[in-house]
Amino acid sequence: MHNQDGGVPGHPDTLVLPVEPGRRDPQWWLAVRAALLAYALTLGAALVTMALLVLGFFVGGTGALDAMTDSASTMGARLDGPSALLIYPFFLASMALGGTTVLTVSSAVYSAAGPLVSVWTGVLPLLLSGVAVLTLWRQGRRAERRQPLESGGARWLYAGVTGLALAVFSVTLSLLFSLRSETDLGAVFLTAASPSLVAGAVLLGTGASWAGRKKESGTPLQWFLRAEHLLPELRAALRLACGHYLFYTAAAGAILLVAALIRGGVAVAFAAPLWLPTASAWAYAAGHLSTVANRDLPGGGQIPASVADLPVWAGAAAGILGVLLAAAASLAWFLARQHGHGPGQPARRTSWLTLPVAFGLVGAAVTLLSLVAAGRVGTGSDGLGPGIGTLGPAWWTFLVLAAWGAVIELGARILAPQVAHLVPHRISSFITGNTPK
Repeated sequence: MHNQDGGVPGHPDTLVLPVEPGRRDPQWWLAVRAALLAYALTLGAALVTMALLVLGFFVGGTGALDAMTDSASTMGARLDGPSALLIYPFFLASMALGGTTVLTVSSAVYSAAGPLVSVWTGVLPLLLSGVAVLTLWRQGRRAERRQPLESGGARWLYAGVTGLALAVFSVTLSLLFSLRSETDLGAVFLTAASPSLVAGAVLLGTGASWAGRKKESGTPLQWFLRAEHLLPELRAALRLACGHYLFYTAAAGAILLVAALIRGGVAVAFAAPLWLPTASAWAYAAGHLSTVANRDLPGGGQIPASVADLPVWAGAAAGILGVLLAAAASLAWFLARQHGHGPGQPARRTSWLTLPVAFGLVGAAVTLLSLVAAGRVGTGSDGLGPGIGTLGPAWWTFLVLAAWGAVIELGARILAPQVAHLVPHRISSFITGNTPK
């Protein structure tokens, strides 16, 4: 007997027609689409940055814009027209992926270095780089969620497809949106398409996409498990070190932004998305007793190399901020460790090395990512050959940060137990992960 009201079979064993599965995009397309979306969002962030720059020039006056125009005119190129303003975001997007801007002048009239000279500059606009990395990571997770891969090799393969696609997009558009100027006196060519852009896009696209896929798959990293076996609580230590960096740079960045507004004007303040993340990283290194080293980079000598070069009030503020955050990190490390291991201290001797290693890794990352480099290649007969200059935290910054990690570890074992009971329950619960209900 059948149900008469809806036409639904009355017998449970009646066959039902299968539903067609939804359309599944091929894995290669998911990988390519991730690269395309990452580049598009990075370019969009660069457009917003350019809009802020233009707004800053109009609000704060045309002095900086006139200086840029005059400098460009001496090279025989007009960089202030509407077409140039449209091109600049592509330069910023390429630099965010590791590219370098290369200016090639093919006339001895423009340069004393000879009939052909190339000048290049490399610096990461860290805010835009963060947009690219976050997008690639999220798209990697999304692709793995929609169509899980069965092996680690397949994840590396499709992550590599994302990196190669990102390199193709960025290099092609950088070549299309380059600045060219030809006159009777010579030619000027400005582009962001460079070998470093190819390498940077491939490495960044592959690494970020693979990290997202690996995170979504839930499979642990064997090498990281072995590292945690040697250095207990390494994951928590890395989180603490990164949090310490973010808190310090947030405070230092606010001070730098106010100082830029007072001394540099509105135009410099509106350009903060470009320079503030890098300057904050330098402040983090210098504020923890490292130095900002200048190696033959023109104009780099005007930047304070250490806290000793700052005014007394600024140096004292940097020192107080460093000590306070180190004390807070010691207390947070003690509370987190107490939650994981009980009231006693870890018995393994290698636990003393966990925080120094974590802070040393953060110091190495700060040194590499905030480095500014520039170079030249001349073909003249006046002896001006290839040269390179760099500006950024000294190479030994990771050693200084490792020492701070050891100080924080010592404070967590000796001083923090004496004051831990003064921490409000809500803050303690937030640090340990036991959010009160």
